[in-house]
Amino acid sequence: MKKTIIALAVAAATVATSANASVIYQKDGTKIDLDGRLHLELQNLKDERTTLRDTGSRVRFRAYQEIGGGFSALGAVELRFSNANEIGGNMRAHRLFAGFTNPDIGTLTFGRQLHLGDHIPKANYTYDWGGNIFFDAHKKAAHFMSARFNGFRVAADYYFGNATKDGNTSSGNSAWDEGQGYGVGLFYDGKWNDLAFRFGSGFSEVNQSTDGTKTTEYKLKRGGVGFDVKYQRVTVGFDWAFGKATKGYNSKNINFQKVASVPSGAYDGFNKNNRFLVGLKLDITEQNALYGQYYFGKAKRSDQHVNTFTGTSNDYKMRGWMVGVDHKFNKHVVVYLEGGTGKVKQGGEELVKNHRAVLGTRILF
Repeated sequence: MKKTIIALAVAAATVATSANASVIYQKDGTKIDLDGRLHLELQNLKDERTTLRDTGSRVRFRAYQEIGGGFSALGAVELRFSNANEIGGNMRAHRLFAGFTNPDIGTLTFGRQLHLGDHIPKANYTYDWGGNIFFDAHKKAAHFMSARFNGFRVAADYYFGNATKDGNTSSGNSAWDEGQGYGVGLFYDGKWNDLAFRFGSGFSEVNQSTDGTKTTEYKLKRGGVGFDVKYQRVTVGFDWAFGKATKGYNSKNINFQKVASVPSGAYDGFNKNNRFLVGLKLDITEQNALYGQYYFGKAKRSDQHVNTFTGTSNDYKMRGWMVGVDHKFNKHVVVYLEGGTGKVKQGGEELVKNHRAVLGTRILF
C-alpha cells in the first residue's frame, strides 16, 4: 500500500508541471477557455476485485461573447471518456448548454447541465463518496441563478420531459428518467474575518412513470437543506435530503448513498426517503487535511408489507461512515486515501453491508 501511494504521488506531481487553466482564444469581445481534470482511483469494494477506475476525468470548453448592455452570451461543452468498468472508449458530451449572463442580474442557461440542486452546500469533504442530494442535474433543463444581493441568491429551474405524444408516452420513463417539472432554490454565502458560512435550500417536483406511459405516471418531490461553517482550519457541515413519490409508487431516484449501495434484489426504489449527513474537516497544514463524515437515513416502500427479506412493514434504516486524508502538492494536484462502511437494516435484520476503500489522485488544469 505504501509503495502504491508513493507511485501515485510521483505520477501526479509529474503531470502537474504542465497543468494550467488556459484562455485559448480572445478577440473582439469573444473569449474561449479550456479546463478539465484527470481523476483516477484504485478502488476496493465489497465482493469486487481491487481495480483502477476513472471517476470523472473531463475536458471542458467555454465560450463567451459580449453583446452589449453588460450582457454576454455563453456556451459550454464538457466531454467525459469512461464508464464504470473501463477507462476510455466512452467519450460523450456529459454537459452541453448555452445562455446569457449579466454580472448584475444573473445567468440563464438551457441544455444538459447541473442545476440548483448542485448549489446546495453538502457536508461532504471527500473526493469519491458524493454529496447528499437526490437531484442535481438534468439532460434538458432551463436554469436561472441570480447574482448575489447582500450574500443571497435565488434560483429557478424548468425541466423538460419527453416531447413525444404518440403512444400516450409520459414525461419521465426508463429512457428519460429525470422527468418534467420545476425547481426553486435560495442560497446564502457570508464571510467575516476568520469565519465563513454557507447555506442553501431547494425543492423540485417532476412527473415520472414506471413504464413510460401516462397510465402509471406519478409525481416525485425532492429537496434539501444544507449548510457549513468554517472557522480558521476547521469546517463543520450538515445537510438533509428528502424525496417522496405519489402514494403507491416507488422511485429508484431516491435510494440511499453509494456508501450503502444496493445489491440486485434487495429492494427497487422507495416511496419516501430522508437522508442526513454530518461532516467534519480539519486542515492540518496548508497542504494536508483530515476529514470524516457520518451518514444516516430512513426510508419507506409503498409495498413494505410484502418485503421478501423480512415479511415486516418496518422502515429501512441506513447507517454509514467514512474517513479520509489528502495531500495537496499545489492547487492543481492532490492525492488522497479514503475508506468506510455502510449498511441497511429493516426490522433489525441486515439487508445490505458494504465497505469501500479508495486511493486516488485528482489533477486539475
